[in-house]
Amino acid sequence: MITGLHHVGLSVLNLDAAIDFYTKQHAYNLSHRFDVEDNANNRAMLQLDNASARGAFLQGSLGCLELFEYACKPEMDQEDKAVYSAGIRHICLQSEISDRLYDGLVAAGATSHARPSGLGTGNSYVYIRDPEGNLLELEGTPWAPEEARRPWFAHVALVTPDISRLTDFYALLTGIDIHRQGSFGPSPKFDHVAGLSDICFTGAWSRLANAELEFWCYAHPPTLPGNRRILATPGWNHICFESDDIDADYARLVAHGIELHGPPHMFGNARLFFGRDPDGNVFELLQPSLDKQLTVAAMLQEANGHSVDAARTAYRNRLATTVTGA
Repeated sequence: MITGLHHVGLSVLNLDAAIDFYTKQHAYNLSHRFDVEDNANNRAMLQLDNASARGAFLQGSLGCLELFEYACKPEMDQEDKAVYSAGIRHICLQSEISDRLYDGLVAAGATSHARPSGLGTGNSYVYIRDPEGNLLELEGTPWAPEEARRPWFAHVALVTPDISRLTDFYALLTGIDIHRQGSFGPSPKFDHVAGLSDICFTGAWSRLANAELEFWCYAHPPTLPGNRRILATPGWNHICFESDDIDADYARLVAHGIELHGPPHMFGNARLFFGRDPDGNVFELLQPSLDKQLTVAAMLQEANGHSVDAARTAYRNRLATTVTGA
């Protein structure tokens, strides 16, 4: 069974610079560094001709980040990193409603076309790009607990040309159905946040224990089918889900005909395997074996994560009560 969204992977050109940026503003802490050897098992697992890489695992509140600097770095067209381009498009960090996180990350080298603004939801939103051009969303929340001492991971977003197909796939993978969906635009407020004109799009959300999956399909500009993801290509490169029985989950996905890179095996302190969604994005399933501090349960029990989870649960319950009129 899938217990939550464990981490998101990012392929970078400069590992040390990426660690420095993502540990600013206490968004993440460096847990450990590691090396990926160029051997037959790793080449098969990652579907790369040369698997050699330096890596770093960053521990965040309610979700982690895994960085890779591969020896072989395929080129990526910057159009592939556009807001509306198919693929794993951004991660979201939430905090209280203020410009503090935005200002701090811009001072650390991020860029943005606009400052945080509202969409009528009570939250504030802004898209920024890290020093290598990868997209992040910063979201300010009115329910942020006073005890929260650092930003927290809220969701990872996938953009797709076929939102029904992709949401069906991740419902099968995670066992969690979509809980909200809708169509948006055109509206100046969306254009302002996206930095585009006359955008129209549909969205859907799936809520896991610690964080959400967010799905977007743009009608204008249109989201076109993307290329099959190469893990060494710079950018957001995989989504990792935690499993409490990786052998059972592997057998379940095999039975459904899901494309997998191979069976579970040990890598570091975990058993894991990789596979592909219908758009060619890479997902990972991982079952931690030794380091219990890096489990979804530990993230939810850690002081900052616990206070955030309690506050957002109370907020969601108030919203549900308002909607049902109870």
